[in-house]
Amino acid sequence: MKKYINIYCIVFFALVVSGCKKQLDALPNDALVEGNSIINQQTANIALNGVYYRLANATATSTNWLPSQINGGILSGYMADGNNTTNEETNKLGTTGMSREWSLDYTTINAANGVISGVNKVGDDLFVNGRKQQILAEARFLRAFAHFKLLLYFGQWDNINSNFGVILRKDFITATNYPQARAGVKESYDFILDDINYAIDNGAATSTNIYANKWTAMALKMRVLLSRGQNDDYAQCATLGNTIINSGPYKLENNLKDIFYTKGLTSTEVMLGIQPQPNQSAYYYNTSGNYVVRSSYYVVTNAFNTLVANDPRKTWIVGNAGARNKGFYFIKYVTPTLTTTQISEVGYAFRLSEIYLMQAEAMVRSAGVSVAAKNLLKTIMGKAGITDFTTVDAAATSDDLLKQIYYEYVKNFIGEEGISYWALLRFPLATVTQLRPTITDKNQYIFPIPKEEFINNPLIVDQNPGYSK
Repeated sequence: MKKYINIYCIVFFALVVSGCKKQLDALPNDALVEGNSIINQQTANIALNGVYYRLANATATSTNWLPSQINGGILSGYMADGNNTTNEETNKLGTTGMSREWSLDYTTINAANGVISGVNKVGDDLFVNGRKQQILAEARFLRAFAHFKLLLYFGQWDNINSNFGVILRKDFITATNYPQARAGVKESYDFILDDINYAIDNGAATSTNIYANKWTAMALKMRVLLSRGQNDDYAQCATLGNTIINSGPYKLENNLKDIFYTKGLTSTEVMLGIQPQPNQSAYYYNTSGNYVVRSSYYVVTNAFNTLVANDPRKTWIVGNAGARNKGFYFIKYVTPTLTTTQISEVGYAFRLSEIYLMQAEAMVRSAGVSVAAKNLLKTIMGKAGITDFTTVDAAATSDDLLKQIYYEYVKNFIGEEGISYWALLRFPLATVTQLRPTITDKNQYIFPIPKEEFINNPLIVDQNPGYSK
């Protein structure tokens, strides 16, 4: 146990001593820290930078956002590893490599807790222009972001009365507080939303699009409310979407392709992006069989190729047929010419297009079919080059329109932050099975808790339903 705790502590302290410049390429120079690492605004910014490092799954040479980009597409049936069939591709989730998601998210949470604890001990007079509250807002946003991903992947998030929530890590890990029982789903949502509401109230109103602010906190709250789906959650979600769209600093790109092929983090649509390291190797270039056939690459499936058969996006997302008849090369992140701006290396946690779609979905779920909801959907489709809106106009029932919104989630966000997968699972199980025949049981919605956690944390007690320890 002591060894396990020390690993968490070493990770955090290695992060908080990175260079003084608040950016993702400010790497740790020294992993040894004496005493309290956060003593003023400068060191607080450095420590906060370390939390972003964990979020980005960063190393000295790269920020590897690839698992977050790819997993949702594989689970929803529109992507594959292009090599051998994995359990995720068929939703047989008893044996899975998703334990790395558990580790990454809890490492992010622990780093955030270290920042929150350290900053709260420093006097207000050592910060200027409200920066103390902004740092706490960013740290709590990042903690909420990671807790929510854990709830989605490892908790019964769709049942508010379930006891199978997540382990809510509210404090920095020590040798005495690591053993902890998991919270229920309601308690998990309440804690996540409390962090998000703090981030909304105290986050910066301006955007640099690689750091969280009040607008990204609103976007995260929309995701959480859509998943919880209680009482007036959908109406709240729709209102938040309207606020972001009409009052936020973001604008849709006239051509969706430009985000991925020419603009990257300079796009006005990017709300929170994952910045690559300055000398990062061409990760997506090397893993795309469209340019170099290697042992590991990703493809879109026949299902996605069919879905975009008459869609302009097909030309820049779907490449040639892959080897071994395993779908089509996935080229969304592979520009024809890689430049020093490394557009291909950028990851996207939040884009404004999702806000439009979430608002449309929330409006339909709260009030049924409306012209306003259809117009939101058609706006996003139009930015992707669609000119024929017959299927949207013909959607006469809530179920019909929600399916059209879901298809746009898939086409717009293929290979981005699991967005299409969670949109799929918000349907009733019968509809989920219709759209994704390999999912026939709600136990397949979530993954088993990693076995190592039961060894190190006996207070968990129960594994998720449908799985063994």
